[in-house]
Amino acid sequence: MEPAALRDLLSQTRILVVGDVMLDQYFWGEVRRISPEAPVPVFELGEISHTLGGAANVAANLRGLGAQALLCGLVGADREAEILRELAGKAGIDLSAVIQDPSRPTTVKTRIIARSQHLLRIDNENTSAPSAEIRENLKARLEELLSEVQAVILSDYAKGVLSSPAFCSWVVEEARRRHLPVFVDPKGTRWEKYTGATCITPNRSEFHALAQVLGLGDKSLEEGAREIVQRFETSFTVITLGAEGMFLYHPAEGSWHFPARAREVYDVSGAGDTAVAALTAFYTVGLPLKEAVAYANLCAGIVVGKMGTRPVFWEEFEKALKGGR
Repeated sequence: MEPAALRDLLSQTRILVVGDVMLDQYFWGEVRRISPEAPVPVFELGEISHTLGGAANVAANLRGLGAQALLCGLVGADREAEILRELAGKAGIDLSAVIQDPSRPTTVKTRIIARSQHLLRIDNENTSAPSAEIRENLKARLEELLSEVQAVILSDYAKGVLSSPAFCSWVVEEARRRHLPVFVDPKGTRWEKYTGATCITPNRSEFHALAQVLGLGDKSLEEGAREIVQRFETSFTVITLGAEGMFLYHPAEGSWHFPARAREVYDVSGAGDTAVAALTAFYTVGLPLKEAVAYANLCAGIVVGKMGTRPVFWEEFEKALKGGR
């Protein structure tokens, strides 16, 4: 498909992201000396910046590629929520299903970086499942939006929104009842709640953690992926392999390894968000599965060349597609 035709299809595609909305905060500065109070570096703060993280970054990647993105999740009643809403608004993300929960803070990951070196991360979060009242509010919003979209992404960071197996299963079932593809970026090893999704996209460490729980031993990627498809009733699965690219398994068509394009890796933060967003977008507009995975692999390779959590943009993808850098 020609890039112009693909971009036009993406612009007409609406995808709903359900999951753990986060704000990524960066303290940029330098370290020039050791503290006289303790043997620790003294960080001299130069600048503070913010980007969308977690499920919000998945939505930002959809917008970067030109698709329409709707976001469902929770934020607190705090300044960080205001910053997140402002960033998402500028990106053109629909926040009509983002609910304020005063009982919890907006999830914030603060990274302290000195001259491109990641020194420390500070997390401010409440990872408990939301109250029954909040879950009912989320369900009501989702029931309205599921009839307006062409696909659903579950972005699970184990920060609460998808922690309830019953709620997570309800989202999958409601989406599939409407014949919507469901893609999952998983967390942990309790994957029963994802049963029936179209595709689950673990990274290598998540895949091996699940393999241990399932007692798969040292089975190959293909054998393990086959087990995932059978146990969780998915249509296929994609395993992201970091610097080695992606692995696709489809029960009827077999398996393929997509090597990553060689490039310098600056930061892997958010690469999984990019992978699941791009895969969902390209699959939903009707690209053949192998082509959709290849394009998602290309997009993930772009974002690891950026410092910090950043989405991929159509212009970058098109340039890479044509062989540029």
